[in-house]
Amino acid sequence: SVPRVVVENRGRREHVFIMAGEILSGGKQTRTVRRDVALAPGQRIELDVFCVEARRWEGGKEFSGAGTLLPQSIQQEVRRGADQARVWSEIARNNTALDAENATGSLELAIKAGPVQEKLGRFRRSIVPRLPDGATGFIFVHRGRALGAEFFGSRHLARRLLTKLLDSYAVDCVLLGPTRGGFQEDTDHDVAIRMFHRICRAGSRRASTPGSGAGIRTRDGRLLGDGVGLDDAVVHYGVQIEDRIIPLPTPR
Repeated sequence: SVPRVVVENRGRREHVFIMAGEILSGGKQTRTVRRDVALAPGQRIELDVFCVEARRWEGGKEFSGAGTLLPQSIQQEVRRGADQARVWSEIARNNTALDAENATGSLELAIKAGPVQEKLGRFRRSIVPRLPDGATGFIFVHRGRALGAEFFGSRHLARRLLTKLLDSYAVDCVLLGPTRGGFQEDTDHDVAIRMFHRICRAGSRRASTPGSGAGIRTRDGRLLGDGVGLDDAVVHYGVQIEDRIIPLPTPR
C-alpha cells in the first residue's frame, strides 16, 4: 500500500540500519523512509513511508536502495509532521527549481538527472577529501548559519553515509541557494560549536520506532531531531534547525 512497505532482514548475524530519508526505488511508486530503523537478523516489519513519485502506479513489489536521500528541506517537512500531499508539493517545487521535472514527478529521477549530478559531484570532490580520519559526526553550516548535524555510532557508518548526506544538504544550499556557488573554505568553527552546544541543551527522549532499535526524538530548542539506538548505543541521530532551510527570496 502507498504508506507502507514490508522490510525483512534475511541475514543471520548482522543488524540492518535504514536511515530516515532514504529513497527506495521501484515497486509501483518510489518511496522514502519516514524514520530511522534497525532490524535484527530474521526480523520482518511494516515500514512507514511516503511516496516520492506522484504519477506512477505500475510495476512489481520489489524495491532497491536508490543511493540518494531526501533533500534536507523536504526531510524537514517530514519531521514537522507533513502529510503525503505536502510531501508531493515540496517535491514538485524541488524538481521545478532544479529544472529536472519528469513525467512521473519522481524525486529520484530529478536528483539523478545528469546536470544535477554533475554539480553535486563537484561539490562532493571539494569536501570529502577533507574528512578527518575517525570522524563519527558532521555539522553542516551554510553562509554562517548552522543547518543541521548528523551523528553516528561508528566512523565506518559515518563515512559510508557522508556522500548521501552531502548531496541532501547541497541540493538546497548549493544548487538552489541564492548564490548557486561552490564550496568555500571557512575556518571559523564557532557557528558549528554553538550548534553542538545547542543540541546538547535541547536533549532528547525515547520515541517509538519499528524494528529492534529504540527511537530517539528531539522537539525542543527550535530543533527537529530523530534517530535510533541499539543496546544503549546510538546508531544514528540527525537533527535540523526548525527554521526553513531554503532562504527566503531577497526582495528587489
